[in-house]
Amino acid sequence: MDAVECPHFDVEWTEEGSFSSSDFLQHFPFMLRSFSKQIAFETESISEFGPSVTMSDSRLSAVIAAKLKGCPAITILNQFKVNLPPRYRGNLLGPLYERIAGDALGLLWSLSEAVLLTDLPPPYTIGEANVAGTDLSNIVRYIGFTSPNESIDEDRLRKAKEAIGFDGRPLVFFQISGPDATKKVFIDTAIKTAINLSDKYKVVVSFGYLGGSWNPTKLTGGGLLYEWCPIKDELFLISNVVVSRSGHRTIGQCIDAGKPAVLVPIHNHSEQLGNADKFQKLGLGISIPQGRLNSERLSESVEVLIQDKTYVERVAGIQCISKRYNGIEKCTEIIRSYK
Repeated sequence: MDAVECPHFDVEWTEEGSFSSSDFLQHFPFMLRSFSKQIAFETESISEFGPSVTMSDSRLSAVIAAKLKGCPAITILNQFKVNLPPRYRGNLLGPLYERIAGDALGLLWSLSEAVLLTDLPPPYTIGEANVAGTDLSNIVRYIGFTSPNESIDEDRLRKAKEAIGFDGRPLVFFQISGPDATKKVFIDTAIKTAINLSDKYKVVVSFGYLGGSWNPTKLTGGGLLYEWCPIKDELFLISNVVVSRSGHRTIGQCIDAGKPAVLVPIHNHSEQLGNADKFQKLGLGISIPQGRLNSERLSESVEVLIQDKTYVERVAGIQCISKRYNGIEKCTEIIRSYK
């Protein structure tokens, strides 16, 4: 297997951890230039490697490059269109813009031989807000989540429990993912909440800092803090409640592990806001907008999910539906068909 590094770009974030639409618009011309570089690089890479098929993981540049080289492209998505942040939706032009942008993206994604949506089919689609109002019938195939599906045996679970000093009390796992610039408010609130909850529950907080220390530090009350948690997947399985962002992959892992969750979407992040809203509507957990986040509200929400067993029952029902799909195996099967 060969790996090459492609030119990349990212959106802008404010100091408060919010998506910065003003900075995004300001830097948009430079992003277009970076996008052109991506297309050129990927066109050259396809020429060099001569693949039977190109797999695009949500990268439109790879699809365009494959089309230019006459190579079949398969695209994996969890977000078919880009929604405006909530503060712009009151504008009369907002819905029109979203529809035009969605139709334009749909045409570009349809350059692919297949578009695989890593989600459950309606009415259980977590990313419902990110596909609503588009015609998907001839473009998209729902293949289920692509959350980690590795087998975690009892020995690994036992070692994970030993690592955190599991004492039989309900376990609350704070998994804080996403760009580092978005984490400060969530981390500060999570630490306060962990201290509040540690007298009743076993609490573990992971900051999700790539390259951070694997060794936990202790909080007042006995909670544990990881800069980077090496047993994250094990803790998803043995926890009673997960507290996390509302990225699509994280929600998929919560459902596949059968865990209710308190979700705190990144502020002003339309995809995460839509995911969290659908998760709550399905009765799988509670969504707290970051603008309303505080340790009291977060503690109360965790208490509700632990005490009210109907949340666990509803997650178990969606978990059974999710088990009928295996996104990773389906992707593999489709790729192999192009040999």
